[in-house]
Amino acid sequence: MTFCAAVGHKLLQRIPTVGRGSARAYSARPTTLPDEGRAKVTIRTIKKLYTDQQPITMMTAYDYPTSVACDRAGVDMVLVGDSLAMVALGHNDTSEITMDDMIHHSKAVARGSRSSFLVTDLPFGAYQSDETTAVNNAIRMIKEGRAEAIKLEAGRRAAPKIDAIVNGAGIPVVGHIGLTPQTAVALGGFRVQGKSVASAQALVADALALQEAGCFAIVLEAMPSLVAEAVTRLLRIPTIGIGAGPATSGQVLVLSDMVGMFDRFTPKFCRSFADLGPRMVTAVGEYNEAVRAGTFPAEGTHTYAMPAAAEERWRTYVQKEFGLELGPGSGSGTRLMSTRYSTPDQPDIPPFMVWNLDLNEDGTTPHDKSFIRIPSAPNQSCAIRFRILIGSTASIDATLHTNYPLDGSDYQRTKFHAKRFNFNNQTEQICEFRIEQPGPYQYYLSYKSIDDDDDDKCDAIASANDRNPTVERIYRAFKSKRTPTAYFLVDPHLELGGQPLPLDGIALQSVSPKWLGLLKDWSPQLAASSKLGYNMVHFIPMQQRGGSDSPYSLYNQLELSDDLFDTPLKRSEKEVRLRETLLEMNHRHKMLGVTDMVWNHTAYNSDWLRDHPEAGFNLENSPHLRSAYELDAALTQFSRYLSDLGLDRMVHSVADVDRLMDGVATHVFKPLRLWQFYVIDVEAALASVGDAWDATATEQLDVEDCDTLVKLSGDARTEWQRTYMLGDRAHAMGTRFGRTIDAGRTAAMLRALSSDGTKDGALAQLRALLDLLNLAYYREYDADVATAQKNIGERVKYERLDNGSWKFGKPIDDDYKIVDPLFTTVDTREDVNDDRRHLANNGWIWGGNPLDNFAGAQSKAYLLREVIVWGDCVKLNYGTQPTDNPWLWEHMRQYTLGMARAFHGFRIDNCHSTPIELAEYLLDEARRTNPNLYVIAELFTGSESTDRVFVQRLGINSLIREAMQAWDAHEMSRLAHRHGGRPIGSLALDCLGEPGFFTDDAHGGTRINGIVAPLSGSLPHAMFFDCTHDNETPAQKRTMEDALPNTAIVAMTACASGSTRGYDELYPRLLNVVHEHRQYAALDDPLKVGLGAAKAKINRLHREIAAFQEVHVHHESDYVTVHRVHPVTREGVLMVAHCAFHGASETASFENPRLYGTSATAEFAYRLRSAEGAKPDSSSEDDGILHGLPSTLEELDAPGISKHTDSRGMYTELQLPPNFGPGSVLVVRTRLVDFKPNLDWKIRTCADEVVAKLSLGALNAALFRCDAEERDVIGDGVYNVPGLGSLSYCGIQGWITHLEHIIPNNDLGHPLCGHLRQGNWALDFVSKRLHKYARVYPQLDDLAEWFDERWALVKRVPNFMVPRYFALTMHTAYRALVRRALSLMPGDIVGRSRFTNQLALTSVQMMGYVNSAGLRPTSSAGDCSMSAGLPHFSTHHMRCWGRDVFIALEGLLLVTGRFDEARDHILAFGSTLKHGLIPNLLDSGRFPRYNARDATWFWLQAVQTYCMLSPEGLKLLDTPVERRFPDGEAFVHWDSDVAYSKSSTVADLIHEIMQRHAQGISFREWNAGSALDSQMRDEGFNVDISVDFASTGFVSGGSQWNCGTWMDKMGSSDKAGIRGVPATPRDGADIEIVGLQKSTLRWLAELFHQSIFAHEGVTTTSGSQITYSQWDQLVQDSFEKHFWVPLDPSDDVEYHVDSTVVNRRGIYRDTYGSSTAWADYQFRPNISIAMTVAPELFDPEHAVICLHKISSVLAGPLGMRTLDPRDMRYRPNYDNSNDSSDPLVAQGINYHQGPEWLWPTAYYLRARLLFLHKAVSQRQAASAELTHALRTVYHELHANMVNLKHHISSSSFAGLPELTNRDGSYCRDSCETQAWSSGCLLMALHEMAKLELIVHEALALQPAD
Repeated sequence: MTFCAAVGHKLLQRIPTVGRGSARAYSARPTTLPDEGRAKVTIRTIKKLYTDQQPITMMTAYDYPTSVACDRAGVDMVLVGDSLAMVALGHNDTSEITMDDMIHHSKAVARGSRSSFLVTDLPFGAYQSDETTAVNNAIRMIKEGRAEAIKLEAGRRAAPKIDAIVNGAGIPVVGHIGLTPQTAVALGGFRVQGKSVASAQALVADALALQEAGCFAIVLEAMPSLVAEAVTRLLRIPTIGIGAGPATSGQVLVLSDMVGMFDRFTPKFCRSFADLGPRMVTAVGEYNEAVRAGTFPAEGTHTYAMPAAAEERWRTYVQKEFGLELGPGSGSGTRLMSTRYSTPDQPDIPPFMVWNLDLNEDGTTPHDKSFIRIPSAPNQSCAIRFRILIGSTASIDATLHTNYPLDGSDYQRTKFHAKRFNFNNQTEQICEFRIEQPGPYQYYLSYKSIDDDDDDKCDAIASANDRNPTVERIYRAFKSKRTPTAYFLVDPHLELGGQPLPLDGIALQSVSPKWLGLLKDWSPQLAASSKLGYNMVHFIPMQQRGGSDSPYSLYNQLELSDDLFDTPLKRSEKEVRLRETLLEMNHRHKMLGVTDMVWNHTAYNSDWLRDHPEAGFNLENSPHLRSAYELDAALTQFSRYLSDLGLDRMVHSVADVDRLMDGVATHVFKPLRLWQFYVIDVEAALASVGDAWDATATEQLDVEDCDTLVKLSGDARTEWQRTYMLGDRAHAMGTRFGRTIDAGRTAAMLRALSSDGTKDGALAQLRALLDLLNLAYYREYDADVATAQKNIGERVKYERLDNGSWKFGKPIDDDYKIVDPLFTTVDTREDVNDDRRHLANNGWIWGGNPLDNFAGAQSKAYLLREVIVWGDCVKLNYGTQPTDNPWLWEHMRQYTLGMARAFHGFRIDNCHSTPIELAEYLLDEARRTNPNLYVIAELFTGSESTDRVFVQRLGINSLIREAMQAWDAHEMSRLAHRHGGRPIGSLALDCLGEPGFFTDDAHGGTRINGIVAPLSGSLPHAMFFDCTHDNETPAQKRTMEDALPNTAIVAMTACASGSTRGYDELYPRLLNVVHEHRQYAALDDPLKVGLGAAKAKINRLHREIAAFQEVHVHHESDYVTVHRVHPVTREGVLMVAHCAFHGASETASFENPRLYGTSATAEFAYRLRSAEGAKPDSSSEDDGILHGLPSTLEELDAPGISKHTDSRGMYTELQLPPNFGPGSVLVVRTRLVDFKPNLDWKIRTCADEVVAKLSLGALNAALFRCDAEERDVIGDGVYNVPGLGSLSYCGIQGWITHLEHIIPNNDLGHPLCGHLRQGNWALDFVSKRLHKYARVYPQLDDLAEWFDERWALVKRVPNFMVPRYFALTMHTAYRALVRRALSLMPGDIVGRSRFTNQLALTSVQMMGYVNSAGLRPTSSAGDCSMSAGLPHFSTHHMRCWGRDVFIALEGLLLVTGRFDEARDHILAFGSTLKHGLIPNLLDSGRFPRYNARDATWFWLQAVQTYCMLSPEGLKLLDTPVERRFPDGEAFVHWDSDVAYSKSSTVADLIHEIMQRHAQGISFREWNAGSALDSQMRDEGFNVDISVDFASTGFVSGGSQWNCGTWMDKMGSSDKAGIRGVPATPRDGADIEIVGLQKSTLRWLAELFHQSIFAHEGVTTTSGSQITYSQWDQLVQDSFEKHFWVPLDPSDDVEYHVDSTVVNRRGIYRDTYGSSTAWADYQFRPNISIAMTVAPELFDPEHAVICLHKISSVLAGPLGMRTLDPRDMRYRPNYDNSNDSSDPLVAQGINYHQGPEWLWPTAYYLRARLLFLHKAVSQRQAASAELTHALRTVYHELHANMVNLKHHISSSSFAGLPELTNRDGSYCRDSCETQAWSSGCLLMALHEMAKLELIVHEALALQPAD
């Protein structure tokens, strides 16, 4: 390497070198190397320096001494540069040096470099020609030159060579761009590069290309600092600068230049540290320190600048294109290392996964999770977590019961382990355990339930003697309940050659052992399968075969077939030989083994049947089969004597079949008289009843039956009589006339019915009745006979007229019976009853229910001839448990265990007909021997739900699916799409996971950090066969040529793949496993036979792309295209298949695929052709060997691959090669162009770092901001997505609202996804608004730049990928922002649960900065104020409301630990105190409005709570507050000199409020009139408040013309005549204000008593003094008398009650002293506010009664009804746009007349907590009863919040609304999120936490049931 100052640059004055007097450090040949203790620098070290933002140092060395000097000086990297050509060898330029020269010097440097990392240049000519040369020379340099990495001078054009070196040869590469000395002549000599914008852009493109090709670092030489800065910031790998300024990751210099040993020139950027060799070590050390200290290179001194005009254009370009703001420029000396957040290393070990399953409220599993397969990854541990909300129906004593062995014991299906749910946090319970064993598992929940009573939910209390359902429920005994059983499946861990074999990577081949030959000769055959790329072999049964020689009709399940061995062997010896062969197959041929398990039947001649005929369904244990057996025997006789009956034995036509069936009717069914099995024997019945009639002890019909009989008539009466006489027992077809009546009961019935009372009359009646009953049975018989005859006839047609049937052309006789017999008669060893010897054969039923036993007593399948029989197999009769047939179960257990010891997996034959209890038992036994048993099965249930039953209960890991079922290319594409994978561009599953931990109870409660992610439901895993061993071949069903495209499509499907031996060799037809005796051919080279060469590549590709889980399947005419893509690296494989179904066209239309943003490289292309004139039979030879059809596998030219650009961007177009006709496939590999392979990891990193300094105000800007807020501050509004509409928020939450639906549902069709694919507008919006907000919150610039960096990468992916990376980026940022927000709110409640997290985030949501509405007239930028609700109350004077702020403040600010903001709001509102009132509308203190009586009292309550909860405590009271209105009365403008000229302490403000109220408040609002309120009448502006010290002490006020409380809707409709008429004036003493007043009085009295508050009391209007304590007592004494409405009207005289206007009793009045008497008695939810703040006011018994009525009358699903539904003014649906003339609803006048408001719900919960807890505590009860009651209270409080939890999780505004309409229905005019709705709930949860602690402690001491 030599440098760029040679031409046209000034030489700089050298900087004097330090340390000139130092002695020589070592001799020319030291015996020991210095600095041996320094750790070896590796690539990992370099990467860590980079991520830690530590400068990297590099120096050239050309020989041993310079290498030692660099190493000793601590240089990180030593470079053997080709500059040695000039500085060491004296050449004119670097192009003259050779590979041998470089290797020679590299070896010398390697000897001296003990710790530094060694990089060596490949010289000019060593890599430019082609990839092979480049790779070979790179290998030489590593092997011979002992380099650790190589460096190439190259840009984009060399990327393929770098890729080949890095990814092909595994050699690290350092890139080099800018001035590249090897090609300096082409660059115009040694000149600075990148001084123009165009050339700078080219350098950026080069750098990105080298990064993507695999370089781990890049040298940037001789370029302007701003260009190097941009490159460095855009890359994720280190940059090493030489003449590139200080912003690079490190620096490199040529040692000879640095120490002045090169005589031709000194570059501008070089600084001389020493003169000659003796001082070299010191010089290098000084260089090292200067680089690390940032003093070298110095900006301007050692750097280059762009021309001013070019610099400006460059800055603009980089900012627009990449979102980068470059440094100040020349002379700044700024290093950007300190501001870059480097991407950390991706961990090698996957995180611990906790798979979470949220259960329904009743504890059941959600329907969409009905099939759960636990995801697994190699080397990844996991656990399963079940979660249920506290308050859910199933949350009391919730216990999980699972047969997963939690205690580490052996698995037993029927042994369930109980594990109680734990309180994970305040609102949810979890039960979790580690998953370590594969298999199928079951679980269910048990829990305790409170039995609901109808009275529980109604106003059931009418008198003092009535029970209180609310109290009663607390003590009511729980009922034990349990959920239905559910399932989860854990896949086995398969390994091959020490590496995991994922299920989707399985390539299985089925083989028949009897066609493989002798076991000892199998190895070459297995080797051939392995060479073809198979990694699993499925062996059809290899046991001894029965009389039919079918491998599926087993003679002896415990004995291997003798024909596998050349000499007779014992059973044990055979098993040893088999295991040896399978071990060799595994270790040598790298294949696993699977075998068929045949459990459902045995061979008809199995010897053991002679000893155990009970193993089958015989006529003794299954007498219901007798009628079917007699019919079967008669058909056999009919076949034998057919000629004697005059019928032809040959069947040639349908007419012959018809004649034959006439004979069956005449000679079989008629003489059999099968009707006798159906009907009642009338004569026998009459005789038995006659005897019963004559009996002395005659049975009597009871009265109830008599009444029933009299009432019934017609068919209903007949049916009742039938049931009474016959009973309800099922009728079996076991005996003739087996249907009998109960004679005694029948006689009794006849006596009751008989009109004349005579026996003869009764029997005549009975005969008529029996004939009527038999009529139905005869009809049943006729229908069954018709069905049986039809089935016989259809079977005859199929077997005799179908050319493919084995009976075709055969005569009907004993050998070829008319139909196959359904029964086998065995020759038993002992003389037994013949009924035991007749056994039912096995078979199957078309369309039958596989869960039904078709040989059971409930079935007539054998009689109806519905069974398609296997005549060589006896169906086995297991029963349902081992005790039902002990010998048979044990026999099959031994068979199963033997196979489990030998094989890796089972294929369950005839699984759908195998008794499911048996299969469960045997698989459990097998898994004890082989825990990782892989189970596959073929199910013919015709129902996905039934399939799921088998999969779940048996633990079937893969269901067999068959490609040969497809009838055309379209159906083939559907199957490929159906059986696996997710669409390409699917949203990252990572978005669903959150950091969390798992508590490992098995190891002492150890916490394991990991990722908690939701479990998703799925379909059962598939094994997709191109052709199974029992399917017809492509040559039979389609064409031979289709074998290739068919298998390619199968292999490209994202699931396991399967094939059968012979498919690849192109066998002409399906081989008959019974009659075929030829053997497989011994293939010298299987790749040269049939599909061999193509199939080997296809199978290996299938294994390779197992993790490529994203799939796109496309069908077009005869073509099917499948594209598989890795979800992270985005590498892909695309296959195009030209199917060869019959009629496929050579020239079928096909549009060339366009792969946008994607490059492609050809992999292979083949076409299968039939040999000229080949026919299926032409390949068969009588040599005992199986042969395939003659064929040619033609290797086609690679497809045309060309790159183009259109409006959507760059794309690669594939053009099919010539001759790509039917039977062709091609495969290309794809890769996204300019894509960061670890983009997922890049996106997910550094988010926490960039948000670590954000304040809660900045978080508000980043996360939220409604439209009006955004416009107020930065002038922009919310984003509008076409087809979706405006987002809820401008911040990230606005996007997350939709992404939270899109991600789990992978809803790529969502309008947002479509919009993202159309352009980058959304991406730009996200970051640009953050840059704008950085003017208010500078810390947001870091977050904006984090987005810019990721958006720059995302913009490079094809548009169809943008939704994925947008979602991942937004989700990553969102979670980081949420974590940061929660970390800044340290309250005890905030982190307790998801619900409290969500509620706390509404604090961030509501607290934000707007220009138009601060807390003070001149608030600073960034100062936050609380919005009452969004989006309606967001800016200007409507943002900050007194009552809303202080109702919400306790929860939103105090519970969340935001004490400073709470204090700020308290003081800001306190500063505006006027007339003794806190304003309701603050308006930044400019023009506050004092029209509310309650805002002041909520302020006082908030001050009290602040003093209780904040660290500052009561010191707040001494805080001085500048007064907006100094005298507290007169209005002055905010910017006048008078305003804020006086201060008062908070204590003074409080006393002033109390004093002003005591003396009465009366004023007219400032600026009264339409300018202030256009709706209000003139009288309404007058405000009057007083205290009745004479009787009650209550604060009263208001009038009929204004609204002084929160129920403040003013009429505005002229049409309805209500303008200026308030709906709810509530004048008088309002119950909530009285409660707040009492709370304040109590507090002030206590403070005075403690000498904390200076004022003892107030002076009344009369001039008398009253202390706070006296005032408090006055209110206490007055409250119940004036507010309670007693249950009994007779008690009214004891209370101030006007009985004439009472609407509901057992409640507290809403007001006292209203000008409208009836309004006092309205039932509203304000009661609970008073109960909460001043519970001492209430008689506890009265309070509990009232609370029940609130619960039953006012409580809605989310909020509280604001008016009793019984009230005549109740109107529950709020519509502010209602323009009717109805005065009760016009223009939303009913705002508080029934609509359900949420914030009172929290006060109701707090009141319920207070009074029920008190009631329980005061009751004398045993400890257990007390615990029971407390936990019930706790449960029911949470039950009231379940709907709220669901709502906030689904709310588009991520909050709780202001109100809802009737029964929780949506109200469009409500604020979507309201401060007090969530704030009050947080406070309620804060108070409930105390009860939670009590309950948890009590439960911890309580023993488990």
